[in-house]
Amino acid sequence: MLVIGTAGHIDHGKSSIVKRLTGTDPDRLPEEKARGMTIDLGFAFYRTPDNDTIAFVDVPGHERFVKNMVAGVGSIDAVMLVIAADDGWMPQSQEHFQIVRLLGVRRGMIVINKIDLVEPDWLELLEQEVRDKVGGTFLDRAPVLRVSSQTGDGFDALRAHLNELPGQIKAQRDIGKARLYIDRSFVRPGIGGVVTGTLRGGTLTVGQTVSVWPSRKTAKIRSLHSNNRDVQTAVPGQRTAVSFTGLEKEYLVRGGVITDRSNLGFFSDYPVLVLDIEVLRETTIELTDRRRVLLIVGTTEAEGEIRLYENRQIKPGEKGLALFKPDDPILSLVGDHFIVRLPTPMVTIGGGQIVDHLPHFPRRRQMTRYRYLRERTPLTLEKLVTSELEKQTIMPLETLLKEADFSRDEIESQIKKALQKQTIKTFEGAVYHESHFKDALEQIQEKLVKYLEDKSHLKGLTTEQTSSITGLNQDQAKLVINFLLSSGTLVKVRELFNLAGRGMSLKGSARQAHEEIMKILESDRYSPPTLATLANRGKAFKDAVKFIVESGQGYKCGSDFIFLAGVWDEIVAFIKQKISSSGKLTVADLRDKFGFSRKYAIPILEETDRTGLTRREGDYRVKGARFEVQDTFL
Repeated sequence: MLVIGTAGHIDHGKSSIVKRLTGTDPDRLPEEKARGMTIDLGFAFYRTPDNDTIAFVDVPGHERFVKNMVAGVGSIDAVMLVIAADDGWMPQSQEHFQIVRLLGVRRGMIVINKIDLVEPDWLELLEQEVRDKVGGTFLDRAPVLRVSSQTGDGFDALRAHLNELPGQIKAQRDIGKARLYIDRSFVRPGIGGVVTGTLRGGTLTVGQTVSVWPSRKTAKIRSLHSNNRDVQTAVPGQRTAVSFTGLEKEYLVRGGVITDRSNLGFFSDYPVLVLDIEVLRETTIELTDRRRVLLIVGTTEAEGEIRLYENRQIKPGEKGLALFKPDDPILSLVGDHFIVRLPTPMVTIGGGQIVDHLPHFPRRRQMTRYRYLRERTPLTLEKLVTSELEKQTIMPLETLLKEADFSRDEIESQIKKALQKQTIKTFEGAVYHESHFKDALEQIQEKLVKYLEDKSHLKGLTTEQTSSITGLNQDQAKLVINFLLSSGTLVKVRELFNLAGRGMSLKGSARQAHEEIMKILESDRYSPPTLATLANRGKAFKDAVKFIVESGQGYKCGSDFIFLAGVWDEIVAFIKQKISSSGKLTVADLRDKFGFSRKYAIPILEETDRTGLTRREGDYRVKGARFEVQDTFL
């Protein structure tokens, strides 16, 4: 199904064109009939000779009802811009055209109606004027069709154009993030509460449990209606009616959202929206700091306060970044298009795309933390991935850009391209941008050094303390800690993490020996040299080995070897996992996992027997007395 939105000035004949095409009068409300204009959204369906369906969203043209117009355009595939031949291009023609452009519509047609009321020469002049108005935009090369909704002239050509569209316009994207912005809500006897809207981003299925915004209630889908029939599954781009079980009508409000997402807490926790906004050239209003505005996303409208990111003002015809805090949180994704209006007088200022969510307005002195936002305009997935990793330092791949209008496949495909270019790297299932991560690690280490210098009595830090000091969340802190452990910057002593060498120092030849040993242990992680080999190289190497063990950078395995602390943690973790799952461990298990020969495997198991991690039973190792102890440095 394709969705085409009509747009244009009041009384230019949008509804009458739709009626002649479909046989359905979209002016469905008695008030609309009485006043002769569309107030709310009207819907009608057109079927092509190839049995494709086109849904028309007939939106209101009167200035007072522009917000309804925005609701209609939010999920359309193409626009039909209607201009009356006897009136020409009017103020709402311009406003509707700009709204459609700002909302990201990329296909459309221009229909000049009421051609029976003017002379042919006038039509030529009018068409040229319209071409000039839309020049350089998505309608630059759009077809101009001349019709009369009263006589039917020109409708054969209009129908012929419509019949070709299903083969020219791609189906709306299924990104696995279903959202239906509610544009109508009503009660149907015997069914209960029903909502309608144009489904975007994913599918909905009968029996599926969904969440409802803003109430954050959950409900089961009782039935779905689309394309004038009951369906089991609704797909993106379809006009869809949904009824529910277990949900009161009072929670189904126009401007609300039906979503397949179960946890909606993010949108309340991060209510401030970062906007990439264009102020319309024809407006006389500058966008200034702390101004109250009305933001429209889908069918959701919210008043709130604007804070400008860098500019003192954004003048007509200019673009810039702004932060918007709505009075009530909005459910929206990064990449969504929006329109900004003044609450009073009701004037459209501009629009653009949402590029981020923040928990609160940043203070001016904190703005350097948000420099990544400059990279997000104009918004592309490549820029979004790079800037998100600058913002987040390191992220598990499965949660990266979860709140963005992109699918998991699209995000992973972009990551794969970046991995091939080696601008992004992976660590323990997470991804990071190499240059941004390097800068972040330097800042993190500086914070840890300063904190531990000020708290010299501490023997180390917990994960929670590290998170608090660095400003990373707990998951990120764990990843950074593991990365710093693997590089030897941090060491783990029991359950605490400490800076390698803190409180100790090496000088001269011992320092050089230390650096050489650490390089050897890093390059030969599972086949380190024997302690005897290192000791035979002299006193400096003996001192360096002692330092590595006492500082927690390495683990001394009996009298035979020294492993990097991170490697020993891996070995212990595998032994625990293997014994827990199968009840026993063999020398062959270590060989298969790490490539150890008996030269290494036997001393390792003798060491774990000594510490009580394992206990020997014939050729097997089973749980020892201290198997459940968490500390790997037993």
